[in-house]
Amino acid sequence: MSFRNATSWTGLSFCCLALMMLGMGCNNDAGAPATGDPVHSDHDHDHDDDHSHEGAQADSPEEIEAALAKLSDEDRALAEEQAICPVGGEKLGSMGTPIKLTVEERVVFICCEGCEEPLREDPEKYFAKLDAA
Repeated sequence: MSFRNATSWTGLSFCCLALMMLGMGCNNDAGAPATGDPVHSDHDHDHDDDHSHEGAQADSPEEIEAALAKLSDEDRALAEEQAICPVGGEKLGSMGTPIKLTVEERVVFICCEGCEEPLREDPEKYFAKLDAA
């Protein structure tokens, strides 16, 4: 194998590894320990893992407040009213700045990127959780 081909394979391998690591964030169901928490029964979270937002889960009201403060006034009011991520059950702001999505013409906030796919795959399931809260 020439040096040029070896360099290409090394770069490709690195990119694949990076993508796999990014995919292991909040949506990592393989090998994740069950929490026993009914809120997490549909989507186990290992929120001590590094996420694309601010990292580990916020422990203090001040950290949550700081994360919510990064939203516009209007979005902050909506996120505070919603209060929790419909997928993971996490308090919005506890995983960094909540992510605003529009799904089926409804504005919804989620705690992390890992919660987007489940929400988009079965929005009615998660809308029902928000509506019941």
